[in-house]
Amino acid sequence: MKSLTDPALLALLKQDNDEAFNEIYARYWDVVYAIACKKLNNREEAKDVVHDLFMVIWMKRHTLTITTTFIGYIYIILKNKLTDLNRRQSLRIKHDDELLKVSSETDHSLFEQFASKDTAQHLQLEIQNMPVGMRKVFLMSREEELSINEIAGRLSISSQTVKNQITSALKRLKSKYPFH
Repeated sequence: MKSLTDPALLALLKQDNDEAFNEIYARYWDVVYAIACKKLNNREEAKDVVHDLFMVIWMKRHTLTITTTFIGYIYIILKNKLTDLNRRQSLRIKHDDELLKVSSETDHSLFEQFASKDTAQHLQLEIQNMPVGMRKVFLMSREEELSINEIAGRLSISSQTVKNQITSALKRLKSKYPFH
């Protein structure tokens, strides 16, 4: 087998000759592996790529049509394998980056939801601890969205008293929660 030319080996390969395949493998493995190692800077990935390349040759042995030299054909397969690998790695990196971004946004969103819920509970507790008149005026202004004059009319108190109660309630809340 060693004395056969590449075209003669390919003819035998098309006839499912294992020895022809083994000779092609022995003849070109070192060269292809060296090129793959140089391109990838990773011996394990290079071995995988070269293994895949020879698997392609074996799988396509019946339909192989080589118009250049056999080494040229192998180089084209290698180039395509390296391009595919590079594309997959780029997609994986992009996917990982997007996953990290989504995960980070989700974590941030969950934190905001918990913090917001916690703050709302503290505010409700502080409102409940207000004096009855202040709490009533404040809730009418915020929850019922009544104007100062409407509150004054409903409670039969002066507009100035309503303003004072709302101002006091807001000061009280701001002193407890200066950032909100």
